[in-house]
Amino acid sequence: MMDGIEIMLLGGTGCLIGMVLIAFFQGHRKRMTTEVSPHVSVTLEELSRIWARARETGEIRIDDLAPIWREKTDSGCRQEKTYRFRNKKIADFFREHIEQAPWFARAFPQKEVCCRILSLLEEEGGCPSVVNAADDVEASWDSTTYDLLGQTTLLDHSLNVGLEVIRLLSEEDAHHVIPDTLVAALAHDLGKLPSIKPHLYSLGEHPLAAGRVLSTIAPFKQLTRGDEIARAIKLHHKRPEGLLGQTLKKADQRARQRELERAVELLGGGETIPDVQPGSAVPPSAALSKKSSSSTGSAAAWRTQADIYGEETSVRKTDEAVRRIDISAWFDAARFLDALRPSINKVTGRRFMAFSMPNGYVFFQAKALEEVARKQAEQAGAMDIATMAAGDPTMRRVLFTVVDSLRHEHGIIARELIRDRYFGGYFTITTGGRSLKGFYTPFHAEAFGSIAEMENRKTGILKNFISVEPFSDNNGK
Repeated sequence: MMDGIEIMLLGGTGCLIGMVLIAFFQGHRKRMTTEVSPHVSVTLEELSRIWARARETGEIRIDDLAPIWREKTDSGCRQEKTYRFRNKKIADFFREHIEQAPWFARAFPQKEVCCRILSLLEEEGGCPSVVNAADDVEASWDSTTYDLLGQTTLLDHSLNVGLEVIRLLSEEDAHHVIPDTLVAALAHDLGKLPSIKPHLYSLGEHPLAAGRVLSTIAPFKQLTRGDEIARAIKLHHKRPEGLLGQTLKKADQRARQRELERAVELLGGGETIPDVQPGSAVPPSAALSKKSSSSTGSAAAWRTQADIYGEETSVRKTDEAVRRIDISAWFDAARFLDALRPSINKVTGRRFMAFSMPNGYVFFQAKALEEVARKQAEQAGAMDIATMAAGDPTMRRVLFTVVDSLRHEHGIIARELIRDRYFGGYFTITTGGRSLKGFYTPFHAEAFGSIAEMENRKTGILKNFISVEPFSDNNGK
């Protein structure tokens, strides 16, 4: 004799009574199950209690069946729902970290929200993981940091943050927090989706735009910790609260560090990254070395912490001595300065190569110096310099020799701002509530003409620059 039998609950008193009678005629002894599609069972005891009440009242009320129906469908139907993704990265992530993960065994609403977010990323997540809205937090990044991180797609970055969330919470043995925090991780940058751009530019910052996207996902409104998730996303570039918010920010930082490491390793290995040249945003001792890609990535990741999240970190020592080389065959100081002058306060989109300050200094990115040095060397027939590979460590010596010549022979490098053994240094730019950090070579402005005229040419983000100070460590060095 079978221990139970599963039949369909079709609804209505007659059908229900008929099913009970059929079960009895089949000789069921202990327990029978009635299926509420799919895979939902009701015990004979539960049906008998309802049937006994029906004999007394002459009716079966839907209120009597609703609790059974609700309990069974919540734990059954949702488990059996099938999610399909075309993108292999998404499909693999979903299968391993959501569908088969023990922490999602009962987190059905969070699972549904994650799937909705992954569907959005599948459709539009191929865009860059950075945005250039004028009022967005990312507008304060160094331009090379922006370019490097732009090599990672929004989809990849979102999945990377999701993986970091799982690692961090697993290390803390806080698996119960993973479902809600993973929702935040996958959704934290939804404000960067191309279709959201109108809202991004009206709201000003992508974390706020991400909240707008979440509000359109119906299951998200059912999450018990929905408000906490939304707040964590809103504050993930600032000072988040609680375990969920702090984990999201830390996971985002870790993911960005790894992404920047990979991008800079490609740069050090001779791969082409648009608009990026050695020495512009990462320590030159690392960025210009092919020999140690791991140190390159590590140094670049260290810069990200300050550039993106506004957190001061200790400046690492770079005591390696740089020796001058012979550049007399092609270098001409006057022509070099003339070639630099047009880049001062010239803004293309949100990118700039050099800027002036009212206090009499002009700051150049190392990329600007390198481009002029290559061009001047080419004009003089010094093709060994002009055609030097992007990662050639000799270029660092070229830049140092150029700057050292301008420093000692011509007196136009601001020696009070950088030490003589370097061709540039890190500076913090205050832009009215935000700070931008980057690697620059400081010049005395008089080498380029009237500081007033240069200031009048400022446009875009440069007009918001309030002050520039050398970047110091916790000891003031």
